[in-house]
Amino acid sequence: MNPLRFLPFFIFLFLCLSASAQSLRGTILDKDTGEAIPYATVQIGLGKGTIANEEGVFGLNLNYTATDSLLISSMGYKQKRILASSLTDGVIIYMVPSTIELSEVLLRNRMPTAEEIIREVRAALPTNYAAEEQKYQMFYRATNYMNFNDLEVEIKKATAIPKSQVAKASKQLDSLAKAIMASRLIEFQDYSGSILLKDKDSSKIVIDRATKLIDSRKDFSLDNVQEKAQNIILQYLDTTLTYKLKTGLFKIEDSLNFDQDDFDNDKKLVFGNKEVKSSLLRTLKTSQWFEFSFLDKILNTDSYRFSLDGASYFQDNPIYVVSFRPRRSKSKFSGKLYISSYDFAVLKADYAFSEGKEGKKFNMKLLLGVKFVENKNEGTILYKQNPGGTYHPYYIKRDFGNYVYLSRPLKFIENSEEREKVIFDFTFEGEGREKKELLILSSGPLDMMEFTKLEEPKTIPYTLLEQYEASVWENSQIIEPLEEMKNFKVSN
Repeated sequence: MNPLRFLPFFIFLFLCLSASAQSLRGTILDKDTGEAIPYATVQIGLGKGTIANEEGVFGLNLNYTATDSLLISSMGYKQKRILASSLTDGVIIYMVPSTIELSEVLLRNRMPTAEEIIREVRAALPTNYAAEEQKYQMFYRATNYMNFNDLEVEIKKATAIPKSQVAKASKQLDSLAKAIMASRLIEFQDYSGSILLKDKDSSKIVIDRATKLIDSRKDFSLDNVQEKAQNIILQYLDTTLTYKLKTGLFKIEDSLNFDQDDFDNDKKLVFGNKEVKSSLLRTLKTSQWFEFSFLDKILNTDSYRFSLDGASYFQDNPIYVVSFRPRRSKSKFSGKLYISSYDFAVLKADYAFSEGKEGKKFNMKLLLGVKFVENKNEGTILYKQNPGGTYHPYYIKRDFGNYVYLSRPLKFIENSEEREKVIFDFTFEGEGREKKELLILSSGPLDMMEFTKLEEPKTIPYTLLEQYEASVWENSQIIEPLEEMKNFKVSN
């Protein structure tokens, strides 16, 4: 028997066995400066891959064989291809900056102006972007921060609490305020699933896995702080009675029954589908090009000034780099657009509030004790070309924050003839920040029958974590977490 006759079979078997799920972590750096390159595209195989995070770190949890190669691309750098079998976990990959003269992207008899390029972009939008009836496989991460600048909780009147207990309740409220002031709330939520996009006004989501990473003992969101203060007062009230709860001028509930179970932490471990969907779709809409959308407004030459900064390369193709800044006072953003010189598709958009600009504001501090200012709004959007030539959003990051001031009395009033009450002042001042990241892993046409039949659940179950666990997302492609998330642990 000739053993060589089985050689092709063994080679085939080896390759099949090699094509199992593997993990590869790496960091992408600039060869000249040694600095991390954020948001570099890492692709392996057709349409498979991920993106480097803000620290230049990427992670791959994909099926690939020894013959596959990694294709790494980033704006302004030479594209790099590396054989996967030559890489080890923790690899550092250096990218070479690529310079280009504007004359090299000249496709006409003269160099176009920035405004002419923008007009070409607008004219090409219908053919460049698939805006309707799309299905996206995705990974979504929401990171929330809360820093407290000031917090005061003071009992003003307490006829419903025995005098001997008022000082004790006040001391507990003071201790709560000090603990909150010393804390820094941070929360991470991760989701994987799909978005079924019918059009800009009609979408459905399917979440197949979700996690939440938070120290629940330091869950000092605004609602949670108020609830913790209410719980302290609850200990000293007659729980056989019911109460009205008023905040400022507004009555919250006519008959509030202070059953301790009503104040227990939610142990169901579920997110509301409505809230998750709203957050996810707001992030997606940042990247869309329908009339009066966020990006559509930026392309308005009446509202923004444009300048042609130069040229660069992306995936070895020349691109225009066009910056924008407000032309009118109502325009708020500055940034850069990276535009293909061939089909005038926007491949990347960076934006942030211009100096001195702010977003939504509400200041009724004197009348209602409320002030709100959106003081941070910035982001990055990357697009990827489909095999058919159209583009879809690939990575979207929204990073926004606000200043909040709230001062109001909270009143517990007995539903009885005596109308005993407890009134305490609640004053809060702080800075909130939210970061949303959406990675589109694949896209394709939407099956309208699937869309019609899909019934979204009201809740989404999640796994509550005390520290980041990579094993939870084994065999799933995600955005590699930043060091702050990897190092997060619930305090003992």
